Formats: sequence, structure tokens, C-alpha cells
Amino acid sequence: MSLQTASGSKAETPIIEFKDVGKSYGPLTILNQLSFAVKPGEHLALIGPSGSGKTTILRILMTLEKITSGEVLIDGKSLTHEVRNNRRKIASEAHLRAMRADIGMVFQHFNLFPHKTAIENIMLAPVLTGRLSAKDARDRALQLLAKVGLSEKANEYPARLSGGQKQRVAIARALALQPRIMLFDEITSALDPELVEEVLNVMIDLRNETDMTMLLVTHEMGFARDFADRVLFFEQGRIVEDGPPEEIFQAPRHERTKSFLRKVIAAGHRV
Repeated sequence: MSLQTASGSKAETPIIEFKDVGKSYGPLTILNQLSFAVKPGEHLALIGPSGSGKTTILRILMTLEKITSGEVLIDGKSLTHEVRNNRRKIASEAHLRAMRADIGMVFQHFNLFPHKTAIENIMLAPVLTGRLSAKDARDRALQLLAKVGLSEKANEYPARLSGGQKQRVAIARALALQPRIMLFDEITSALDPELVEEVLNVMIDLRNETDMTMLLVTHEMGFARDFADRVLFFEQGRIVEDGPPEEIFQAPRHERTKSFLRKVIAAGHRV
């Protein structure tokens, strides 16, 4: 996907845009009038302390959470509302389903179906949605298993896979519908340290070999630095700092960012 028009100027329509988005649970504010935009093909790392709203952003994009106020746009089209009978209304389930068709998400705890093999987990969504026949879905699943280095595990059940292997199957499953946007939520936090690298290597390959837009929530600061075109630091549902990784990690401007990074480094995370 090119970011250049025929005249050489950048395309202006963001693939993702949050406009004054609020999210609350009763008196508890999770997102506080949050606004930001993501360009097609951009790779964002979302960092910050636990509870700062990072995962909520991904869950909103997957329509797993509803916003309290504001608007979310995907490719310039509202995720949260639609026009029916010439009137703007809250999005129906059919609208939400259509909007999230181009979005894939990989969760912290894999969420694989335990009664299905690795290849069956990957085949399931393309077949259920009618996008692919069973044969074509199987062919694609085999290609994706090869991509994540697990061809020999196609017929294994999740219980017989390591944590790192489960997460790589989960990545392959998310790729099976060929999404334009991929969301990754702390995908290494449930893994033993020696298994983290195999998952991060798959992520770097995806970053380098595809034009997908990717949003990554992580506490792995070294990986965020290597992966991202841009880093957003969150605190209490707001963006405190937004910039390229070399700026955020080497010369942060805000004291809150500096304090967070000092604590992360003290906890043993590489930057």
C-alpha cells in the first residue's frame, strides 16, 4: 500500500482515527477525550503504565468495547455510527461486523480453541465467514504455518504446544482473513522469557514483509523501539508523548515519560 499519490504527496485519509473519544465505567475514566490518527501502513507502539487505556483502544477497534463519547473512524468511515433511513444512528451489529472484517487481533493469552488442531484454528474464521472454501482455507493455513515456522505442528492440539508456539498459531489465525490492520495486545507477557524471542522474530518479519497497519501494546521497550515507526506514551487515558522511537526512548521531553522509562529499565526491561 503506497502512501504516495500520483503527484507525490502523502495520502491524507488516516486508516484509523480517534476523535475526542471518551470511555468510562461509571465514575472511572479510562480514555479521556482521546484524539490521534494512524496512517496506512504505519507501525505504532502504545506504551505506558498498566491501566492507562492502551488495551482499551485495541478492544474498541475490535468492537469488543463501546465508547462513551466521541467517534472512531476506519478509513474515514465511522466505526461507531451508521446512516440508516437518512438518519445517523448507533452502529448495528451488521455494520460492526463489516467494519471489523479488515481488522485482526492477537491476544495476550492466545485464545485458541483447545479442541481444534493448529491448522483447524487457523482455517475456522475464513470458512465460517464464507471467504474461503475448506480446501482454500487449508492451503492458506499451511502457508501461514510455514510463515510462522510451525509447518510440522499443523495437526497438534494447543495442549501439546509451547506458549511461544501457541502465540505463533494465534498470529497465523489472525492473518488468515488477510486484515489490513493488525492489533497485538501484550503478546509476549504470558510467555516464559526464553520463548519471547521466537514470537518477536515473527513480528519483525511481518513488519518488514507486509504493508499492514499495526498497533502494538507492549512492555517490551526494546522491541517497541525496533518495531515501531512511532511511539505513543499514555497516562490516565491521554497521550503524554508522541514521536519516533529514537526520540521517545533516547530524549523524552516529558518528565512522566522519563519517570516511566527509568522504572521500566530498573525492572530489567531493555530499551
